[in-house]
Amino acid sequence: MNQNMIDVLPNLLKRLSNGDGLHIPTLSQELDIPPKTLQDNIKKHLVPIGIAEIRFDKSLQKWIAKRGFLSETLLSEYELVTMQLLEAHAGRYGRQFLLSTQRLFSRFKQRASLEIFKKTKMEKIAKDDEPKLAIIKTGISKKRVLHCRYNEKDRIVYPLKIVLLEGFWYLFLWDTANSEVRTYHLKSIEALELQDDIFTTPENGVINHLDNAINAFFKDSEIIPVRLLVHKKVSKYFKRQPLSSSQTIKPYDADYDQMDIWVTDEMEIIPTIQQYLPYIKVDSPDSLHKRIEENINNYSKP
Repeated sequence: MNQNMIDVLPNLLKRLSNGDGLHIPTLSQELDIPPKTLQDNIKKHLVPIGIAEIRFDKSLQKWIAKRGFLSETLLSEYELVTMQLLEAHAGRYGRQFLLSTQRLFSRFKQRASLEIFKKTKMEKIAKDDEPKLAIIKTGISKKRVLHCRYNEKDRIVYPLKIVLLEGFWYLFLWDTANSEVRTYHLKSIEALELQDDIFTTPENGVINHLDNAINAFFKDSEIIPVRLLVHKKVSKYFKRQPLSSSQTIKPYDADYDQMDIWVTDEMEIIPTIQQYLPYIKVDSPDSLHKRIEENINNYSKP
């Protein structure tokens, strides 16, 4: 097998996991690899990867697989292909070496299976999103103005930062029409065009706190200091994984820790508080305490 084919196989595996069908004649032209070489390597090195369930669909005339199979293992497409290639060639060193190799890789694959490990759910950036992402990254790094369409409206924006919040990808940006920081769901942004104009980051205090955003409820508004009393049963989780860099935790009494954090909107912290009730109490502000009480009362109403 030549190096070109070794480099191609992980990409083909990823495309199959993304739901793409592999049409051999089209692939042959795209990759400049003979059709028979592609066909043979898919059969020999990709089909045996059990979790992929790769098969040839005669009606489509394409190789297809179970969509999203890569999300069912902690192994990457490169690691899966590497193990398969090594296993395929282990037989040349004798049957005993082949059996030992198969047992070793079988244990490794099992340990990397989500039957044992649980991956955090995260919105995936698909192949179709990559051109959009490249444009946004250029806009951020070069401070280039972007024209886009969002919620069926044309917008002129200054891209500031791409963030992952609660498993979803967002773009923090300066909305020129409203002169404020806004949060756009990245995959929902359409018709992106990079402009020649260079922008200067607006004088806005909230921009300095973008890294402190907890979720998509982050707003262009004054910073609100929040003080929570968190039971020690729960506070240990926030110590391991802080909600934001503005968070501080210190002892309060025998049962509770005091957590201070900044938000730009009370809805940034409300979902977290309600998730951990009754182990979190609002010490301040009073407005937040009242909103939590209202939510509890409204929930209990018929």
